[in-house]
Amino acid sequence: MDSPIICAVAGLGRIGSTLERDPLREKPASHAGAISGHPKAVLAAGADPDPQQREAFRTDWPDVRVYDDAERMLETEKPVIFHIASWTDTHPDLLRAAIDAEIPVVVCEKPLANSVRSARPLRRALRGSRTRVVMNHERRFSRDYRAVHDMIRSKVHGELLSISARLYMGRSRPAQRLLYHDGTHMLDILRYLTGEELRITHVDGRADRAGDGLMISLLAGSIPVSLDASGGRDHLEFSLDLSFTSGRVRIGNGIFEIWESEESPHYTGFRSLIKTRDSWEGETGYFSGMMAHAVSLAENPDLPSESDLDDGFAVLVTIRDILRRSRQSGLFQLFGL
Repeated sequence: MDSPIICAVAGLGRIGSTLERDPLREKPASHAGAISGHPKAVLAAGADPDPQQREAFRTDWPDVRVYDDAERMLETEKPVIFHIASWTDTHPDLLRAAIDAEIPVVVCEKPLANSVRSARPLRRALRGSRTRVVMNHERRFSRDYRAVHDMIRSKVHGELLSISARLYMGRSRPAQRLLYHDGTHMLDILRYLTGEELRITHVDGRADRAGDGLMISLLAGSIPVSLDASGGRDHLEFSLDLSFTSGRVRIGNGIFEIWESEESPHYTGFRSLIKTRDSWEGETGYFSGMMAHAVSLAENPDLPSESDLDDGFAVLVTIRDILRRSRQSGLFQLFGL
């Protein structure tokens, strides 16, 4: 494909555009920024029903056409890549419109939908369609997480034995909201790193009250995973601690550590974990990697998506089942069982 790849964005808020203004974030940090930064892509149009969002978008991207209706933008612009960065409750209708319009590639922000029920028809609509979907589970495209993925596959530190994960995103956010927001990333990256589906074994805690949290036990294949998704903290944390037979890896937001098993400097005849790396060097390319993959799909009709609609659906199913377990746990505690 020698001609420019026409792209359009629905939803011109933070993830759609304005995170490019954050001076601390690695760039690109938004869909508009990722499109603009790719040499083969053209940011042709953006749509949002909010006039303030449209005006902010015009300020940042003055040469880009702006619409108040995303479906009208689709009909007029006929983009090759359509980015859905709008509110979650609009995702199913916009994705269905893109499938009906035979848009070649759709990049959809997580979560896929607000519920398994509203997402299920999208799977049926996509069968036999020319459209391919990239769920923006951005860590799949990030160089640091890809490096850990390769470490697991190559067994450079031996077998992966367990994972402990933490998800703290504010003091008062209920765990249910936390799961549907950043929890989608956490559950997806667990699936990506292990290459396994997740099976819930136990859930403790409340998901509906501000500041409460959940302690979730899962199995990724045979690998035990513990996930603490809680409020009550005045700080953010998204982290995974992976334990291997001969090493340890910690990765997360601002975290990249490698520990290797060596002869212990503390105890004769024993081995200890020694930190051999304490940061990721250079950019992770989390958004530019996603965009590069979307362009590759546009150029290669037979190339499969590395983060497809089924991946987004699987995460929704896991969240639904966690919340069901949480409600059951709450009833047991209420009746003293």
